[in-house]
Amino acid sequence: MSGLVNTTYEIAFYDLQGQLDSCQQHTDETTARSILRLFDEPDSAELYSRITLTAYDWSTGAEAELDALIF
Repeated sequence: MSGLVNTTYEIAFYDLQGQLDSCQQHTDETTARSILRLFDEPDSAELYSRITLTAYDWSTGAEAELDALIF
């Protein structure tokens, strides 16, 4: 069995104009969700229009949005 991860989790940050600003990639969903929750506060609305959490399944090529913070 290889050490490759089948699923990665991406947190994407969108600026106030709705454009992608930056991304973070994680191999653990629990960690990614914990990091996303750190941004669930009023101050985030000063920097971002939304932050999304998406899962990418590398074995099937599927992607699914798991959660989003909309400001």
